Amino acid sequence: MSTVREISASDWRIWRALRLRALREDPDAFASTLATALERDTQDGEAYWRGYFTRPGPVLIAEVDGAPVGMARVVVEDGPAHLYSMWVAPEARGRGVGARLITAGLDWLAAHHPGRTLRLEVVETNLPARRLYSRCGFVVVGPNPEDAAEIVMEHVPDR
Repeated sequence: MSTVREISASDWRIWRALRLRALREDPDAFASTLATALERDTQDGEAYWRGYFTRPGPVLIAEVDGAPVGMARVVVEDGPAHLYSMWVAPEARGRGVGARLITAGLDWLAAHHPGRTLRLEVVETNLPARRLYSRCGFVVVGPNPEDAAEIVMEHVPDR
């Protein structure tokens, strides 16, 4: 059974480990690269990783038997909220971990910003992720104008 919890800046090492693993194992799933993250890690260290916690919204991790296996961030600024850095480790895929992360993000958003749309970008060819997002109520709204390889999906809450 997996659990999802919000972490804080004091847990930056957990986020760092998950983020570097995600960039290493699934480099095509993210706009950023492992090389860039490692360079920033070398230059800025802890300050770089704590920076992930400065934008408004929760930083979430999923754990199976106490081991971190997934991550996601919900960022709330002007306009729709945004789901970033969504990733589930290969050994935890197909076990509902991704859906639990998304549900936790949607629940947090509904509690703190009722009626707010949640938006994400996903690589168009990443069919497993697209299916997961669709199962969680996201719909395709069009291509990502900033990256031709991606599409934009949104979850609009019932009003």
